[in-house]
Amino acid sequence: MNSISCYEVAHRMQQQNLSIEVIAATLDKSRATIYRWLQGIRRSGIRSFLKRKRTCKSRRPKAKTPEYIAQLIVDIRQEKGYCGAKIQKELRVKYGIKKSLATIYRILHERLTRNIVGVKRYQKHEPIVKSYAPREVVEHDTVDLGGGKYAFTSIDVFTKEPVVVIGTDLTMKSGKDAFMRQKAYYGDVRLHQSDNGSEFQTDFVEAVIATGSKHRYSRPYKKNEQSHIENFNRSLRAECFQHADYAKQSVEEMQKEADKFCHFYIHERWHMGLPDMMTPAEFKDFYNKDPERAKLELATLQAKRYGKRKILICG
Repeated sequence: MNSISCYEVAHRMQQQNLSIEVIAATLDKSRATIYRWLQGIRRSGIRSFLKRKRTCKSRRPKAKTPEYIAQLIVDIRQEKGYCGAKIQKELRVKYGIKKSLATIYRILHERLTRNIVGVKRYQKHEPIVKSYAPREVVEHDTVDLGGGKYAFTSIDVFTKEPVVVIGTDLTMKSGKDAFMRQKAYYGDVRLHQSDNGSEFQTDFVEAVIATGSKHRYSRPYKKNEQSHIENFNRSLRAECFQHADYAKQSVEEMQKEADKFCHFYIHERWHMGLPDMMTPAEFKDFYNKDPERAKLELATLQAKRYGKRKILICG
């Protein structure tokens, strides 16, 4: 017995005042299925119900994503390492293509391995020190690139603008020299924050205070103390300095690579920590035009990312 005949039989048996149990046993269907059929028949009538069911049986297959779009999604992922949300915005802004996150991740899973796709969920840690305007808080850290080369990294907590200075050791003098080059970009900053590394000791702190800024050491083993700069360091390592033999490269060559990446990060790279995934440069312009709206949209985004947990606000 085909499904269309099943609907008609169920309808006729109900007209004969037979119970749902008898109808379900006769048609070998569950009681819930029979209830659903009869409710649809009562609502629209047997003819409309059958017509709708016939249409459903011959429904056209789902549209497939064109091959060139699927390949573009994979190319963006492999070239820039973007997550699905950033790929979605890249397609919409630069190519005028609208695709859902589900479609993007389905294509990535089909073309790449699960480890490469990297959709593992992880908990966001809200920062302890918060900033409500540009140049209020700048975080500092270092990354060991190998081969006797180190990246002195810094980032504006509010606008997400980074500066990277390449050095050859982790002495206080190197930390101070890197700070002076970073200050040339940031200008006056209210608070500079760093960890307790050797490069951020006396000379570094004195240089910070001499510029009229305050300095704060982050607490060790607290994931939300240096969350912004740690996130940037991961991007720097994954997208710019990927474990090559840097002993053979000069500081000048590596500095050019770092400057190029910072320019890309500020002016072209979508940032999920900013409203509408703006670039840092776009968000800075947005803030200059309408500070109150920029603060409100950023606060709304952070509330979605971190929830309504209470935290200590200092600095």
